Amino acid sequence: MRVALTSLALAGPALTCIQQAQAQNTPVAEKTYAISAGPLSAALKAFAMAADITLSFNPDQTRAQYSRELQGTYTVDAGLARLLTGSGLEAVRQTNGSYTLRPASAALSTPQSQALPVVTVNAANERATEGSGSYTAQSMGTATKFNLSQRETPQSISVVTRQQLDDRGFQSLEEVAQDATGLTTRQIGGAERTQFFSRGFEIRTFLADGVPLTFDYDTQGLATIAMYDRIEIIRGAAGIVTGTGNPSGAINMIRKRPTRDVQVSLTGSGGSWNNYRSELDAAGPLNAAGTLRGRLVVAAQDSDTFQKAYSHHRQLIYGTVEMDLGRDTLLSVGGYYNKEDNPGANWNGLPTRRDGSFYPFDRSTRMSPDWAYWNKENSSVFTELEHRFENGWKGVFTVRGLQTKMDMLGTYLYLKPTGEDFGQGAGKYAYQKTQYSIDGYLSGPFSLLGRKHELVVGGSYREAKDNDGPGGWPSNYDEYVDPNTWNSSTIPQPAIDYLWSRRGTEKQSAIYGTVRLNLADPLTLMLGARIDSYEYNMHLSSGSWQDDTRYKVDNKFTPYAGVLYNLDDNHTLYTSWTSVFQPQSNQAINGSVLAPVTGSNLEAGVKAEYFGGRLNASAAVFQIRQNNLPLSLDSSLCQNVAASCYSASGEVQSRGVEFEMAGAITPGWQVMAGYTYYSATYLSDADAGKAGSRFDTQTPRHLLKVSTSYQLPGALQQWKIGGALRTRSETTKPEYNIRQGGYTLLDLMASYQVNKNLDIRLNLYNVFDKYYYQTIGSTQDNNHFGAPRNFLLTAKYTF
Repeated sequence: MRVALTSLALAGPALTCIQQAQAQNTPVAEKTYAISAGPLSAALKAFAMAADITLSFNPDQTRAQYSRELQGTYTVDAGLARLLTGSGLEAVRQTNGSYTLRPASAALSTPQSQALPVVTVNAANERATEGSGSYTAQSMGTATKFNLSQRETPQSISVVTRQQLDDRGFQSLEEVAQDATGLTTRQIGGAERTQFFSRGFEIRTFLADGVPLTFDYDTQGLATIAMYDRIEIIRGAAGIVTGTGNPSGAINMIRKRPTRDVQVSLTGSGGSWNNYRSELDAAGPLNAAGTLRGRLVVAAQDSDTFQKAYSHHRQLIYGTVEMDLGRDTLLSVGGYYNKEDNPGANWNGLPTRRDGSFYPFDRSTRMSPDWAYWNKENSSVFTELEHRFENGWKGVFTVRGLQTKMDMLGTYLYLKPTGEDFGQGAGKYAYQKTQYSIDGYLSGPFSLLGRKHELVVGGSYREAKDNDGPGGWPSNYDEYVDPNTWNSSTIPQPAIDYLWSRRGTEKQSAIYGTVRLNLADPLTLMLGARIDSYEYNMHLSSGSWQDDTRYKVDNKFTPYAGVLYNLDDNHTLYTSWTSVFQPQSNQAINGSVLAPVTGSNLEAGVKAEYFGGRLNASAAVFQIRQNNLPLSLDSSLCQNVAASCYSASGEVQSRGVEFEMAGAITPGWQVMAGYTYYSATYLSDADAGKAGSRFDTQTPRHLLKVSTSYQLPGALQQWKIGGALRTRSETTKPEYNIRQGGYTLLDLMASYQVNKNLDIRLNLYNVFDKYYYQTIGSTQDNNHFGAPRNFLLTAKYTF
């Protein structure tokens, strides 16, 4: 049962409520209710009538002054929780299906005399976390496109909300990964190329508002996230929504949307290393009727870094407009432009000694010349059309286009045959990548065998084009680098001989579907499938050398299954089996392309929600298998004059446990805490000696993250304090004898609400100034320091 409230406005003793109850696929005529009663009492009576439920309460308990506009589609539990937020009451479902109102537990009750904020939830924005003050989300759709609570989703998921982003002062996706359960990051080559990892595998699957992207860390800018409401994260295989990828997970970036009320904010910040940033965020109606709404976000940052001669210059312009084409149809259009110039960005990181031990570098040290840079430029446009049918179904059709560019000049280190010196080469490259995605689906309820169920069916197409070059290297550059004495400011910039280019396309089309079957009151079965076709063509040239890479996959089947069993009103047991595939270009003995690498994620656990969904918790055990990895064969076996050939028999297994808690422990105390234990091994590999040995030693076995904020009570209620603690076990690169020991980092935060418009916040990061390497790589490169102690002071003025 879901209740659609097309309007619910309460501002006094009288209520006018226009509503439509959607009892699965049975349409109910729109009705208007005028109720004279206490404001909250009226809202609850109207909601109960729309939802066709029995609700028992004492009217004396519901005389709290109430000013709230609520609009959207909610489950009965979520709708009641939204209505009761801040009232000091909670609705408890009885075994006969009725609900009883009672005072919330002392930990979550607030004085009824406290003024409640005005909250606006638009039909198209019913999952927004902005303005909620919460570290959790009531619902999400990344995993299956169903609008489900976290407890109703049979997978490990996390949501980093707008409130958490603001409290922590985060401006980049890399910073978000610091708080997200189970996620780690690494710099591959330079500091502007960040990889994301979960459960031992790289996350290659990114989405924007639920639509998959072809992700490229060389060109895509992820350092300005002011345009996003929240970041939703799936851990484990997510092939049902993406098709291709690793069995690691997916990251979905959900943009801010227009609001029905005017809201404008100005934010300015300053911090360590001349880090200055400003932001304008304005939203609201664009016509008197409110049927046309817009939003504009403009942000700019100029900052040095803790590394010598390395700085950032970043700009973002994001705009979107929504138009109500009718009562049930919504059109959204918009786009953004993002530019990230990074003078001094290195391409190689720092080396180690030949024995793998670290040099005693100062953290400002660089092994790249000062003239190096890595610049990115992104432009995107999108349009989305959503229509809600009278039978409870809806259709969504989305088109997105994205162009990304990169221009870089940098250097790399290589080992000399003898001595402690390194050689240094240089390169300059320009990339331009264009992609567009089309996705459309229908979702809604249906009846079968006397029960109500839900179905999603859809299709998608994605095409990405590479137009890379010119690029290449200088013919007369060969520097010697002594790590103990090398000076990055004395190296002359070389002339580049352009010898390289790359042209190609990647195409993927799919049909997909997922059904949510209500087998019994406590038991739900979810089944899904996706069929993908994939094609890759790439031509690479460098001087007289040419290379063509072509491969495709036809009608690849990706299944999905999940089971949930509700133990009681707060706890659910679940298990799921999810899968994903990744095409590969390696050839078999006969010259044919190997079958795709496949990955599956089997997990089981328990999920819980408390206080009407304001606090979510989960515990899970998981096992991942990745199969069809290429095993190199002796060249004498290769036919069709192939230089190398492989057998698709490599296999890796990852096992572990995860725990997470996110949301409100009390009204003023928000927390997100997660712990992951993980262990992965080679089951078979080209190197027979690797069988049974550890896989991906750069992911820590133990990873604990806690971030929190607390609103002080009473006379100190204008103050909020908080912070974050992250601790991880050691990481190693055995082939280079490199080891980074385990470490713990502490961040602190304090904010002061000067008045209803102005908020000032101070963030202090790495409080104890821990000296550590955030990424370890090889003897010659790719070792990157974590940031020293630093601060950020932010002021936000809301009109």
